Amino acid sequence: MRVFVFVSVLIGHKFFNYLADFANDANQHITIRAIAEILMPLCLGGAAGVVVFFLTSGYIITHVLQKEAATEFLVKRIFRIYPLYITAIILEAAFNKVILGIQLPDFYVFMQRILLIGDFYNTPYALAGVEWTLRIEVLFYLYMFFMKKLGAFSYQKFIPAIHMAAAYGLYKIPAFPGPGMWTEGYFNAYTPFLLIGSLLYLAQQRFASRLVSTAAILAMLYISMTAIATYQPNWKISHYAAFATLIFLTAFFFRGRLSDSKELRLLSDLTYSVYLFHNWAWGYIAIPFKAMGLTGKWEQIAITISLLVFCYIMHCTVETYGIRLGRPVINGIQRMKTIILTRQKKNSVTG
Repeated sequence: MRVFVFVSVLIGHKFFNYLADFANDANQHITIRAIAEILMPLCLGGAAGVVVFFLTSGYIITHVLQKEAATEFLVKRIFRIYPLYITAIILEAAFNKVILGIQLPDFYVFMQRILLIGDFYNTPYALAGVEWTLRIEVLFYLYMFFMKKLGAFSYQKFIPAIHMAAAYGLYKIPAFPGPGMWTEGYFNAYTPFLLIGSLLYLAQQRFASRLVSTAAILAMLYISMTAIATYQPNWKISHYAAFATLIFLTAFFFRGRLSDSKELRLLSDLTYSVYLFHNWAWGYIAIPFKAMGLTGKWEQIAITISLLVFCYIMHCTVETYGIRLGRPVINGIQRMKTIILTRQKKNSVTG
């Protein structure tokens, strides 16, 4: 699923015109054109990839919270996301300043972006716009953190009702982000897919009623599509959300037949790095190739290969070491808990 996200977003942002031209080329065989037309909703703007990403994330987060404590979960997510994300934010600002002469963002804008709280302040998006998905993802992490902290995972049969209440709340509240942002209502429209992924895991493991979970999933799909049609009417003419959901469900039901490989793992590992860098770094990577006179498909191939190499380096360095930095923090928190529990036991005995 991560590889599908990888391909969908990259094609949607950088190669969609080629796909559209192929579908409209009268010189191509009609069957080949039909295949291209089928692929277009799966790549348009990378939207289908985003839906699959949220479904997958909701599923995985619910899985890891079966064993991880709330604090451990939050610390791991922080070190999983922020080191590479902050690196991308800094590099984008630096390249914009040095090469294009764009003024550096002021301190408050920079901190709002770094903390991924820009939707509360109508802060313009960084990373050529792709930052919006991380803003939603972080709020979902906080939602699940409090679910775990408050004991909801001890009574998981009630989680579908909690998720449904959250989705209905999204349905009733005003658009967030509000008018004026090109992502108006994205939180209302896309958060339900995270909740759907969570319910799929609960239903699969029989931690919650499959009938109740299915009913909640169908209601959330309706809520999401209604929000898309209300706040983003340009997107209501595309079946991308339904197609993405069907792709995820198909892979989910046939997961036992999907084989693993080193190549697949490598592409999966590159997903986050490619997501963070591809949209804004593309033009800068193109500069030396344009200077060499490369154009057309050869230029696109050269840029793509260079991007993947750069993202692999970022994954092996910043992302990997960033994740490792979280382990001492988690160990320190666990030691502190042990010390506190030991003192409490001693006090109860002496008392």
